[in-house]
Amino acid sequence: MKLLEKDFLVGGARCGATLHYDEVEPELQVTPETPKLTRVLPSPFFYEKRLFFYLIKRYEPGEKRTFPQGGYEVRDEGGALRSYNLDQVIIHPAIIKHKKTLEKMARKAEKEARKRERKTKKVERKASTGTGRRGRPALDPALKAARAAEQAARAQKSGGKRGRPKSTDTVPKPPKVSSGGKRGRPALSPEALAAKAAAKTATRVRSGGKRGRPKRK
Repeated sequence: MKLLEKDFLVGGARCGATLHYDEVEPELQVTPETPKLTRVLPSPFFYEKRLFFYLIKRYEPGEKRTFPQGGYEVRDEGGALRSYNLDQVIIHPAIIKHKKTLEKMARKAEKEARKRERKTKKVERKASTGTGRRGRPALDPALKAARAAEQAARAQKSGGKRGRPKSTDTVPKPPKVSSGGKRGRPALSPEALAAKAAAKTATRVRSGGKRGRPKRK
């Protein structure tokens, strides 16, 4: 079996290319006797291992108006209906364990993977290639001149001094109130101490000198 690339023509103009089978082995050919829902392999997806397609109907030339040259109706795993020419569908090699075709698919898939890997590495090398100079690129002369002029204006305004200038509108700070050097809560007045002592005495008389909640009778 061979996999050939043919021009895809629309109105006589070439609009890309499509893959077609040629010299297909008899055991891989889809015939009118092939059961419906047999797993098949459309040529555009020859190298896709994980996709599933199932035969719906085979049309001979002239059998259906929409298939003047004959063709196949195939359903994909998502349920969508697809149309292919008579030379674009074969029985999937995995169904009959067609070793020769399976090996060809594996070799081609490996070759495509290596090709993609080389292309990726080439893009990465190209992206990492610079001018050979380190650091930031040189400034545009006009931008450099504008920055120099701005810097000179700032130096003239500040008199050559760096940092924020001293404020002339200073607000005097309120005087700090001294606490007398003592820390913690201020002492109670004599009246407050006397009231506290009287309350403590009344509590002791009421409880009989006992602490805690009295027992219930």
